[in-house]
Amino acid sequence: MMTENSLRDRLSRTRIKTKLMLVFMALIIVTVGLVSVVIYQNTMQILERRVEQSVDKAIRQASSFLSYKLSNVKDVAGILFMNQELIDTLKRGKGDIPLGRQIDDYQKILNILRSVQNSREIYSIRLFANSNNIYTKENMTIFALSAIENERWYRDLLATTDGLYCRSTYEYDYLGERGKQQVVTCSRVLYSEGYGSDILAVLSLDILEEKLQDIIKETQITKDGKVYLTDRDNRIVSGSDPADTGQMVADIDPQSYIVSSTPIEGSNWQLVAHIPKDEIYAESRSWSYQLFALFVIVCFFGAIMAIAFSEGLTRRIGPLLQQIKKIETENWDSQTAVTSHDEIGVLQTHLNRLSVNMRQLIEEKYKSESEKREAQLQALHAQINPHFLYNTLDLIHWMAMEKGARDISEVAGQLSDFFRLSLSQGRDIIPIADELEHVRTYLHIQSRRFGGNIQFSIEADPELLRHKTVKLILQPIVENAIQHGIREKRDKSGFIAIRSRLQNGHAVFVIEDDGVGMSMDLLDRLNGDTTDIGYGIRNVRDKLRLYFGETSGVAFDVREEGGTKVTISFPLERELPAGAEQG
Repeated sequence: MMTENSLRDRLSRTRIKTKLMLVFMALIIVTVGLVSVVIYQNTMQILERRVEQSVDKAIRQASSFLSYKLSNVKDVAGILFMNQELIDTLKRGKGDIPLGRQIDDYQKILNILRSVQNSREIYSIRLFANSNNIYTKENMTIFALSAIENERWYRDLLATTDGLYCRSTYEYDYLGERGKQQVVTCSRVLYSEGYGSDILAVLSLDILEEKLQDIIKETQITKDGKVYLTDRDNRIVSGSDPADTGQMVADIDPQSYIVSSTPIEGSNWQLVAHIPKDEIYAESRSWSYQLFALFVIVCFFGAIMAIAFSEGLTRRIGPLLQQIKKIETENWDSQTAVTSHDEIGVLQTHLNRLSVNMRQLIEEKYKSESEKREAQLQALHAQINPHFLYNTLDLIHWMAMEKGARDISEVAGQLSDFFRLSLSQGRDIIPIADELEHVRTYLHIQSRRFGGNIQFSIEADPELLRHKTVKLILQPIVENAIQHGIREKRDKSGFIAIRSRLQNGHAVFVIEDDGVGMSMDLLDRLNGDTTDIGYGIRNVRDKLRLYFGETSGVAFDVREEGGTKVTISFPLERELPAGAEQG
C-alpha cells in the first residue's frame, strides 16, 4: 500500500512535463466539465421556465376567451330574464287559464326564446316552466319544471350563488335532424319576485362541446401535452383529446409534469394544462450532445498539447491559467493575446474562441423573445366602465323609488341600446352611424344621470355615415371630457359638441367641451409618444393604429374660450384586417 511519504517521493521524481500534463488535463476537464454542467442545468431551468410561462400565458388567454363566451351566454339569459312579457306570461301560467289562452302563451314564449337564439355560442334554448299548462307537454323547447326536480344538477343549480350554473358535458337527443349532440348546459333560475321567492321557470342554454374543444385545442403547447376544462368535481368537461371528455382528471407526479391551471370567470370551471417534462427535455438533447462533444474535443486536444509540448508551457502557463480561472468565474470577456502560432498559441486561440462561444450561448439563452400581439386583440376591445354601469343602474333604482317608475322604461331602453351597440354582435368594425348612435345613447344617459347638466349636440356628414369604423373610439373620449372636464367645474354643468366630416379621404371627428381644460404639460404628454396616459385614450389610439395604420391618430388641443378639443382621424380607403367585421 502506497504511503504518503512514498507518494510524495514519487511525485518529486516525476518530470515537470508529466506534472504539467496532469495539471493541464485536470484544469481542462474540471473547468470545461463544470461550465458544461452549469450551462446545461441553467439552460434546462430557463427552458422549463419559458415553457411554464408560455403555458400560463396560453391558458390565461384561453380562459379569458372562454369567460368572454360564457359572458355572452349570461347576457342572453339576462336579456330573457329582463323581458317583462316573458315574466308576466310565466306568472299567468301558474294559474288556471283557458286552453286558447294557453296556446297563445305558448306561441308568445316560443317567439321570445327564438328572438335571442341567434348567438353563435348558443346551440339550443330550453325552458322548464313551473306550470301544468298544455305548453309544458311540448317537450322540445318548453318542459315542465317537475321533470327535473329530482335531478342532481337542478339541486346544484338552486344551491349556487353565481346565478349561472354550468353542467359538465353530456349527450342530449334533440330528435329530428339535429339528433344526439354532446353539449354543455348553463342554467339559471327565474324567480317571481327575486331570489328566494317562488320559482317561475329554469332557463337552460345549450353549448356544443365541440365549440369548447376548438378553443382548447388552440391552447395545446406541445404534442404530448394535454389541456382540460374541468368542473368542481375534477371531471373533464372538454379537453384537447376528445376521448378524455367525461373522465376524471388522473393524478400526476408534479416532478414529471408542468402543471398550470386557472379558473374560468363566471363559472364553476377551471382550465388545466399538463405538459410532460420529458417532452421538453427531448427538444434539447441534440444541443446537450453537441455540448458533450465540445467537452470531449477540448479535453482531447488539451491532452495532446500537454503531452507534446509541456516543456514550453513553463514560460506561458501563467497567462493561460489566469484565463482559465476567469472563464471558471464566468468572465466571458477574458481574452489572451496569441504570441505564437505553435500548439500553445492554438490552445490560446481555442480558449479565446471557447470564451466567445460560451458568452454568445449564454446571451442567446437569456435573450427574451419579442412578444407577439394577439391577432384578435381581445385585450384592446373597449370594456364597459363598471362605474358607469353602477351609476346608471343606481339611477334607474332611484327613479323607480322617487317617480313611481314612470321614466324607467326610457332609461332601460337607452341602457339596452347602449349594450347592443357596445357588443355589436361580436364585430370589431361597425358603421359610423352606429358609433355615433352609441355615443349619443351614452350622452343621453349621462345627461339624465347628472340632472340635465350635460348638454350636447352631434353633427354628422351624411356622406360619412355609409362608411365604417372600429367601434368604441368616441365614448372613451366623451367620458374623459365629462369626468375630467365638465364635472371639475364649479357648477358641474357643460356642453359637448361632436362633429364629423370627410376630409381628404379621411374620417374626421371633433369632440369639444367647455370644461376646465388641461395644463400644457398634460397636453404635451397626451400628444406625445409616452404611455403614461389614461387607459381609455391609449386604448383608442392603439385600436386606430392597429386597424388603420400610422396615418390615423388622436390629437388634443386647448380651446381659447375654455375647455378641450379632441380630433380623431383615420383613412377610409385602408383595407381592414380579415375577419374584423365578423368579430
